[in-house]
Amino acid sequence: MSPSSDALTQSPNLRNLGSTFRLVGWISFWIKLVLVVVSGVTVLFAFFSRAANTTQARNPISGIGLFFTVCGILLLGVSVYWSFHYTRWGRRFLAKTASSQPSKAGTLRLLKTVLITDLVGILVTVIGGEWLVGAIIGKAISQGVAVFSLNPNQLVEPIDLFVIQACMNVIVGQLAGIVATLILLQRTTQPRPS
Repeated sequence: MSPSSDALTQSPNLRNLGSTFRLVGWISFWIKLVLVVVSGVTVLFAFFSRAANTTQARNPISGIGLFFTVCGILLLGVSVYWSFHYTRWGRRFLAKTASSQPSKAGTLRLLKTVLITDLVGILVTVIGGEWLVGAIIGKAISQGVAVFSLNPNQLVEPIDLFVIQACMNVIVGQLAGIVATLILLQRTTQPRPS
């Protein structure tokens, strides 16, 4: 004797999975939203403060390092969207009818997409961060010479360190997305009692 479809839709496992998707989605959404806004504002401030100062010829927050960092910030913004999507996906698990509930294959496809987005975001941001750290180390090494030559382009400035902090914030945001996705993946794939 098989249980009715109404009993399946009211299964505590699906309610728990839906609640987990909503809770994890909201937590990761707010963590990533705060980090992407802080990082974006920091990089914009650094970019415009450098653009306003036309006497500086070369600085570490330009070129490839800045490009990869901005790409990482944009990918974290996409990840913020996916975290919000988790909350909507969790709501679908709580639906009364079985036809409106997501399938396991669809859920796994969603989790795979989000995981790939976050992994690419971390990779891009780490490349940008490594580039920026290398440029700042180059400035720091030549800083002893800059004191005697009074060349301000060779001094490490606080804004340089803020850009590194923004890069680290993006990495933490992407890591929060990976952890959230792995938690949801574990909850989705764990065996359910009949």
